Amino acid sequence: MHSITKYQQAEAKLKLLRALFDNSSDAIEVLDPVTLRFLDINATGCRALGYTREELLSMSIYDIIDTAYSAAPQKVLAQLRESGHALFETIHRRKDGSTFPVEVNTVSVELDRPYLLAITRDITKRKALESAQQDVARHLQRITDFSVLLSSANEAIAQMENEADLLRTLCELAAQHAHLRLAWIGQPDDKGRFQTLAAAGAALGYLSGIHISTSAELPEGRGPVGQSWRDQKPVYIFSISQNSHMLPWAQRAEAFGMKAGAALPIFRGGKRWAVLVVYHGEENIFDADLQKILTDLAQDVGYGLDRLDILRKEREANAFNEALLNTQSSGIGVVRFPEMILERVNARMLKMLGASSPGDLVGQQALAIYPDAATYARVSAVEQTALSEGNGTLRDVPHRRRDGEIVWMDISIQRLDGTDGAQRTLGTYVDVTERHRLMDELARQSLSDTLTGLPNRRALDAEMGKAIARSDRQERLLAVGFLDLDAFKPINDTYGHDAGDELLKEMARRLQDAMRRMDTIARLGGDEFVLLLEGLRSMDALDQVLARLQAAIAQPLHIKGEIVRIQASMGLTIYPFDDGDADLLLRHADQAMYAAKTRPGREGGSWVQVYHPDIGNVSMGDEILRRDFLRALASGAVTLRYQPLVAMATGRVAGLEVLTRWNREDQELSPERFLPSLGVLERQALGRFVLQTGLRQLTQWREMGLDLFLSVNVTPEELDSPGFADSIFGILAAYPGIPLESLVLEVLEIGEILEQGVAPEHLQRLRGAGVKIALDDVGSAYASLLRLKNLPIDEIKIDQGFIRELSNKPQDLIFVESLVSLGLAMGVLITVEGVETEAHIALLREMKIDYLQGYAIARPLEAEAVADFVRTFVLGAGDADTPMLALYQHLGWVRAAAESAMNHEGYEHTELADCPITTWLHTHAAELSEVEALLAEHETVHALGRKILQVRQSGTREELHHLLIQLHGHSHRFKESLGQAVQGMRADAAATALPPSSNE
Repeated sequence: MHSITKYQQAEAKLKLLRALFDNSSDAIEVLDPVTLRFLDINATGCRALGYTREELLSMSIYDIIDTAYSAAPQKVLAQLRESGHALFETIHRRKDGSTFPVEVNTVSVELDRPYLLAITRDITKRKALESAQQDVARHLQRITDFSVLLSSANEAIAQMENEADLLRTLCELAAQHAHLRLAWIGQPDDKGRFQTLAAAGAALGYLSGIHISTSAELPEGRGPVGQSWRDQKPVYIFSISQNSHMLPWAQRAEAFGMKAGAALPIFRGGKRWAVLVVYHGEENIFDADLQKILTDLAQDVGYGLDRLDILRKEREANAFNEALLNTQSSGIGVVRFPEMILERVNARMLKMLGASSPGDLVGQQALAIYPDAATYARVSAVEQTALSEGNGTLRDVPHRRRDGEIVWMDISIQRLDGTDGAQRTLGTYVDVTERHRLMDELARQSLSDTLTGLPNRRALDAEMGKAIARSDRQERLLAVGFLDLDAFKPINDTYGHDAGDELLKEMARRLQDAMRRMDTIARLGGDEFVLLLEGLRSMDALDQVLARLQAAIAQPLHIKGEIVRIQASMGLTIYPFDDGDADLLLRHADQAMYAAKTRPGREGGSWVQVYHPDIGNVSMGDEILRRDFLRALASGAVTLRYQPLVAMATGRVAGLEVLTRWNREDQELSPERFLPSLGVLERQALGRFVLQTGLRQLTQWREMGLDLFLSVNVTPEELDSPGFADSIFGILAAYPGIPLESLVLEVLEIGEILEQGVAPEHLQRLRGAGVKIALDDVGSAYASLLRLKNLPIDEIKIDQGFIRELSNKPQDLIFVESLVSLGLAMGVLITVEGVETEAHIALLREMKIDYLQGYAIARPLEAEAVADFVRTFVLGAGDADTPMLALYQHLGWVRAAAESAMNHEGYEHTELADCPITTWLHTHAAELSEVEALLAEHETVHALGRKILQVRQSGTREELHHLLIQLHGHSHRFKESLGQAVQGMRADAAATALPPSSNE
């Protein structure tokens, strides 16, 4: 009884499973895994396939799969054997022969034996939806392409001034953006046969030898082109093969893949002029959107042709006016406002400005013909007066010719009233250069000493103000010297006035030769001279000039057969230490000169006296400035700035260099302005102040979570003092939270100071305790670099002068590379100063520099701005499109080639096309003078590199040595030529920029 119940329960479960099996919305099939015959299938599957269950049980899966997918079961079986599961799409064929797409999910099942269970879903609706979505996407893409076509066509129409170029460009745009097989524009000749004006597309060959007529009487005239010409309306052929009017060309069109076509009339000046003809590779392609775009395009072609006709008429109208202008003896120039652009010039104006064609001037800013912004502003003011009042005049206006020469003109300006709404002025220019030169000569004579030719007192008064302004702007010292010849009167009395005059002329020549080009010497009268010595960085530089002057004065003179020696006395006052106006500086220098004359002893440098209110034997360090500085240090007028140093490895700020500023009399002075005049005591006081203030600020930053090192400059005088190291340790003891390795002391290598006395001991003690030592301005004294290996240093800082000039002189890259190699060989860190451009950053990133510093990162910051800058700054990649970076990479393989020649070792040769210099030269060819010569020299260097690689295999040492000499020679010539070309390129770029205004 119990077994009967279990049987009934099992039978009930089977019926339930069968009901679920047959009522599933998906077809379920049970297959033999070997023969793929049906072992069972549910009712849904039978309905989908149109067979009875009995019919299907006698069939296999091959009987219902479309023949195009006959290989699918084998692929599925392979996937089933690998993973036991397969999901795929295929095509099933019904009993009536129709097909439908399905998605099949097949699973391998192991029961009493292996089975395949396939769940099949009809995906006809899904496929239809996907197809519809694809149609929508294609439609949207076509609309986008059409919009781009019209936009590009309108841009071409606005820019083109040549009919053939316009028509060709429009055909090319149509073929490209409308995906046409062919687009062409045809115009009938006198016999009614269409001639091709422009064409574009992959099927251009279709037009070869083709005959199309305007006549409806001929078969060649009944097609869309002839019909469109006659009816002056668009004609569309949706299927070339099904259109009887296309019979003369149907076979040719099919050969070129063209299945649909259209012809649209083009109107010029309101009259039919040509036909735009297009062919597509799909039938029934010309829907409403494409018809609209083609209609707009045909209209745009007509608008473009009308515009060209208008421009031609304007040119013809202007030609007559141009002929009149060019017969004028004066220069004529028309300027359009508010752009201030030269719109027209006549032939005389071209000649006066050294231009070869109107294109050199027309379209340029009027600023380009003036030498500076001040002159431009002066002319602009009169131009505005002419616009408002009708006219204006100017005299003696400098103009810059194309070759750089300055010519002078009188200008008469009148307002031009036009009809287009733009404001214009017409200027008449008269060349008055000769008159101006005569005036200059008269002025020069009035500013020159008639005996010596030197500037006189009047010229000196004018130059003094300029020299003071330059000293302020450049933050350099200006020395004003008052020089008087000793015992000149006895010589004049003994040998006569003629001899005295000859002596003064000879002395003027000697003094002028001994001075630098930037300096000025003037004669006030008698034997008195005034010297302006500019741009002095320190008193050492002044000493060098004074030594040359003394040597020039001491040379013997020959007067009437006798040898005469003469001495001089000079008083000096130093601006800005002596912060007076021009008159006061001259009076102070005069006082110092009389003090020099009355001082006993004339040996050595005693012929010179520096001005002091108590005129005495003062040194070059001004006592007043020293006293002022100590008071400033105590009052807080001396402050610190911090310039970031960025670690190349991280791109983040790693440290800060401390820089001093003195706020003196409403000016912020940098150390170059006051440090040379400080004594040892003042320098030591400054050193303690900088270190204490910097460490106190560093403590605050570390408490804010900023892990930075601090770099502090140390003067040679501090290093040479006995207690220097103990002083540093004492100050550091007050800041226990700062690790010793977070302090970097920057020292200058001057003379033997770092190798003698107490300085080496200080450096060893400090470095041994953990303080880092950096050698500053390395390379500024290149001859002393051989001694660096013996110095106890952790870091070298390459002098900024090397880096700043690389943009204009990339050939100097070899020196920077040498300094970097020196640092790498010594195993020290390398910091580069003077990083001012993105090009510097890209180059130094390639050179594996440790730290960067300069204005491209940040100018010196106030303490309050440091934290935010450090948290947010990230170093960029820099500008890699520079001759510096390309040349550096080029020099890498040149060096490898040279080493291969010397050591007989192999190297990987860089092919000419792969060399970065090749790419850079081609990219900038339009900006470089003699670029072909550069390319040829560069190619020669590469050829020699390859030759070395070949000769190294079997050549002799002598051959390699000869090739090495050639390689170095051509490489050097290439670098120098590249440097000159880059300088020219930079100069041309600068010439087009706005010239800086002058304060003088």
